[in-house]
Amino acid sequence: MSKNVIAPITKRLLSLMVRLGTAIVGLVLFFFLIQHSIIGIVLIAPIFVLLVGSLILFGSDGVFSINRILLPLFVAAIIFPSIRLSDNMPDPRPEFIVVIIGCIFLLFCHLAMGNKINIKYQSANKWFLLFGLSIILSMAYSNLFRNHPIIGRDFWEIFKLIIYYLIFSLVANLQINSEDMRRYYQFAIFIFLISAVFGFLQYINFADINQILSPYYAPTQMRGLLVHKRITGTTANPNEFGAMMVLASSLALSGGLVVGEKRLRILCWFTLPVFWTALFLTLSRTSLVSGLVSIVVIIMLYIRVKNVTLSLKFKRLLILLLLVCVIFGLFLGLSPKKALSRYSQIFTFEEASSWVARVENWETHFTFWKESPWFGWGPGKETMGTIVDNEWLLILRRYGLIGTIAFIVLFGNLFFGLSKISRQGEDFSVCAIALALQGTFVGYVFYMFLASIYHSLQLMPIFLLFLGLSYSQWRKSNNKIITEDIKV
Repeated sequence: MSKNVIAPITKRLLSLMVRLGTAIVGLVLFFFLIQHSIIGIVLIAPIFVLLVGSLILFGSDGVFSINRILLPLFVAAIIFPSIRLSDNMPDPRPEFIVVIIGCIFLLFCHLAMGNKINIKYQSANKWFLLFGLSIILSMAYSNLFRNHPIIGRDFWEIFKLIIYYLIFSLVANLQINSEDMRRYYQFAIFIFLISAVFGFLQYINFADINQILSPYYAPTQMRGLLVHKRITGTTANPNEFGAMMVLASSLALSGGLVVGEKRLRILCWFTLPVFWTALFLTLSRTSLVSGLVSIVVIIMLYIRVKNVTLSLKFKRLLILLLLVCVIFGLFLGLSPKKALSRYSQIFTFEEASSWVARVENWETHFTFWKESPWFGWGPGKETMGTIVDNEWLLILRRYGLIGTIAFIVLFGNLFFGLSKISRQGEDFSVCAIALALQGTFVGYVFYMFLASIYHSLQLMPIFLLFLGLSYSQWRKSNNKIITEDIKV
């Protein structure tokens, strides 16, 4: 028997054993969860994770394909809540586990077959590295020259960047054809739609969902949800859900404008008002401004798209105008007075109590930064607050000018690379994703002045997941793909 091929009967038996083993271990894990046995969970959970990983990455034909990881990543990142472990450590995300499992299987399979892992060259790789080095440099400088303490939780910022890079790099190095790109695009819209519907169910408290499920997603936001009707959807707070809907609405808008396939285009136009309604119900003024900025950028970029005729552009922009009128009418007709009052404060934001509190917090952290402007203070979780209400200032205070410049160049490099990808794309879905990401990029720049994207353990992986999907279409003559199907 060839070392690369197992007899069909053996493969079927192996697949059956894995499925039965997963079911049995899953039942045992469920029993331990009911019994609140921490020791039992710790012992059985790794086995369950490995079995599920086998089911995901190995098909019934016994062929290992890392491409199978993409759909579970979408579901885990957008739908699943964080894993609550302890108040003394960050809550890990399920997509982190999925990515780590995928990398381990990929490494083992390539080593077993004697194959090399070839990573596609991208200039963003070096900027991920340089930004990571700037984090280490800021920690070392603050400790050696400022006598600033370093604690174990500070190193989480390095580990987090590594996870971010693995998510981006793993997806960016997948071999995805045009048909699969359309399928992933449609699947992502569908998953975002499920998330939005979950938010609507929260708003009406369908079947006591806010007492049963919502606490698992946003345990610290229950008063805002129950009293002020600020939905959190499948995220930890209303602002994050609003930011997620900014990305979802950007994908729907760009798809409605660019995609040629009629059914997919109709899906995009249908879901656009759904995503914006969900965004409105978060009562997040920051997300609202971010979403409006994203729309403007996408329209400007769409006008410059060369593959769409001028008459067709006019027709689709007219459809968008009609949808905007519908969305605005729904907002005025269905939104409670409190929502209208809250959004009207955008025009007098300097008088809002939340704005005054933010300014006072900014002044404190800006003073910290001025004491160490070039290298910052590192994460500083022992003595400095982590809630700054301005992510740009938080990055500046932590990593100084050097780290902030590395951060801007990293994501600026990714932003401008999307323009080339949209021109190179063999399918309109590639162009649609690239346009949506560019619009969201600019919207998130404004969002970060009042909230967090990079430090959000849910938003950033989702954003990097779509960036990786777009960069999988990067074409260069000397590029080699990291993955191939491996028969075992």
